[in-house]
Amino acid sequence: MLTTDDSPEPRGGWWRQAWASLLERASFSGAHGHLVSVLVALCTAWASIGLASLIEGDAGLAAVGLAIDPQGVMDIQTVSALPPTAFEPVAPVMALGHSSAARWFEVQASAATPGGVAVVVVQPSYLDDVRIYVPDRSTASGWQVHQQGDRIAFDQRMRKDLAFSADMRLDQGQRAFVRVVTRNALNIRVRLLSPQAADRDNAFTLTGVGLYCGAVLVLALASVLSSVLYRDRFWAANALFQFATLATVVFYFGLGNQFLFPGQPRAADLASVLSGFVLFFCGALLYRLLYQQYGAPAWLLRLWWLTLVALPVQLVLIALDRVDLALQLNNVVMPASLVLGVCMVLALKYHDVFLLNLLRVNMVITLVFLVLLYATHLGWLDSGIMQLYPGVFINLPTAVILHLVLLRRDVLLRRQQQLDQRELALIQQQIHIERQRREEDECFLSMLLHEIRSPLSVVALSRAALERKLPQVDHATRDAALRDLQRIEVSVQQMREVLQQVQATSELEHRMSADEGFSTKAALETCEMSILLDRLVAEHIRHVRVDTLRLSTLAQGDRWLVAGGLERVLMMVRNLVNNAIKYSAPGSVVVLDVAVRTMASTGRSQCALSVVNQVGAVGAPDLQRLFKKYYRAPSAHQYSGSGLGLYWVRGIAQMLGGDVSCSMQDKEVTFTLELPIVAVKPVRR
Repeated sequence: MLTTDDSPEPRGGWWRQAWASLLERASFSGAHGHLVSVLVALCTAWASIGLASLIEGDAGLAAVGLAIDPQGVMDIQTVSALPPTAFEPVAPVMALGHSSAARWFEVQASAATPGGVAVVVVQPSYLDDVRIYVPDRSTASGWQVHQQGDRIAFDQRMRKDLAFSADMRLDQGQRAFVRVVTRNALNIRVRLLSPQAADRDNAFTLTGVGLYCGAVLVLALASVLSSVLYRDRFWAANALFQFATLATVVFYFGLGNQFLFPGQPRAADLASVLSGFVLFFCGALLYRLLYQQYGAPAWLLRLWWLTLVALPVQLVLIALDRVDLALQLNNVVMPASLVLGVCMVLALKYHDVFLLNLLRVNMVITLVFLVLLYATHLGWLDSGIMQLYPGVFINLPTAVILHLVLLRRDVLLRRQQQLDQRELALIQQQIHIERQRREEDECFLSMLLHEIRSPLSVVALSRAALERKLPQVDHATRDAALRDLQRIEVSVQQMREVLQQVQATSELEHRMSADEGFSTKAALETCEMSILLDRLVAEHIRHVRVDTLRLSTLAQGDRWLVAGGLERVLMMVRNLVNNAIKYSAPGSVVVLDVAVRTMASTGRSQCALSVVNQVGAVGAPDLQRLFKKYYRAPSAHQYSGSGLGLYWVRGIAQMLGGDVSCSMQDKEVTFTLELPIVAVKPVRR
């Protein structure tokens, strides 16, 4: 399964550590960020113009005229008979747009062409239909035609160059014509070169494409390795984007026609179109993952889905043989995605400034490159090979920057994992210290309880011995002694209850901290409600201050099974009853009641045992602090107690899946113990 932020720690060598160190020192923000953005824009413009001049090669003799045949019906005889005024001046690179019209380029030889031998070179390498007409008096029409393009097999070409080319011999002033019909190219360039210059231009192109593909292939393989090792969807999406970039370069420069489909021009043409569409889709997918991860607004992310829908629509259009509409859709979606990308980058919010700035630099480079392309189309800048393959050149810096983004992400993940590991170690150390402290407290408490119970047992035995000797004492002394012995018995009983409560609370907290699954074990223990109510009645029926008349069997044909063992539930109810008797008004009656309710959260039935008493001299209970550990009301210290009873009752009740609550109405206090009914046991008839 692919994950996002739980990738394992990157296992890299010295180069990953070097990148981490470099990325750590290169963060910038605020005014520095704006300054760097300006510098990046200037460097991009300088690099684009300089790189175009460096790789341009021999400019040769460009086409001197252009005639457009909107319907594509004119033949070479008609075009060659046109007057010179019918041909418009043509720029080195024509921004013609996607169209099905036929363009006729006129090429004229000059004195600079040695021996009249020249090579016509037509670019880019992904044009649909290219026909080169060379004067030839030996033919009936007077023209020799070389038909090339993506629709013509590479094996049939006269020259095996990446560009569409053909040899010709022209006398000075003699004309040749090039007819181009294409749907998938925006810019077209026609040149007349010497054979040596044409060979050198093809060799330089092969070398450059090889270096380009090698760099992209290294990034793609590194991304694949990272995605497999770390099971990370970001690296997987980046690998898809890099491979799509590689495929686009291969087909846009004609390598697919030459090496993959030399005899299948239709397949090469379709692959060339699809590679561009798939590249845009993979890039949009990767950007969406990054934008979503680093704080882009939800409404922008929803709009971004429109860019991902473009590919399925284009595939449908290709299946319907409407490639022209698919290309036009691409021309609409790409500017829209650029606008959305700018909005995304400006809206990103993330704690790591450098990672955000990498994404911003990538957007700045893309914008500057597109501005330069537009300026070239307007004639403000000299055009060249970069205008023929615009997407190819901008994809390489994009691929590098996105790889850096993911490397930075790995650095941040590793740092966060280290922080989490240190925090986990501290937590484990604290838990160990707390467990040791609890064990020491339990040992001390066990020793203390044992030491206290022994004297209490001695006091109880001594009281029983004194009571047996009372008949030997006179009547006046006997009454006083009986009162003293009664007080001793009450005090001993109170001390035993306090010790029992302390021990029960200690066991409860030990099980909670040790995670022994007490709640599961306790939930498996049940008691029949009828037996529980009978025991409660039997225990309190003789108590003059306890009213048990409302305790009765609730169903005639069924018996409810309540969560928790019988003795545990009885102990919880006894705690509530004793608490009510102790703090209620003198002479008032404590009422026990029971009901079966339906829990709103789960829809299951529950048993609700209520203990109702009147407010005594201690006053109304503090409902916010009543169930807290060791809490006792300020005026309750005249009575014996530990402040643990209600805390223990609530802890056990919640472990059983229930709860205990307290409410007040007028001068009446109601404690309600809620326990889930786990089953209904039918009565045998």
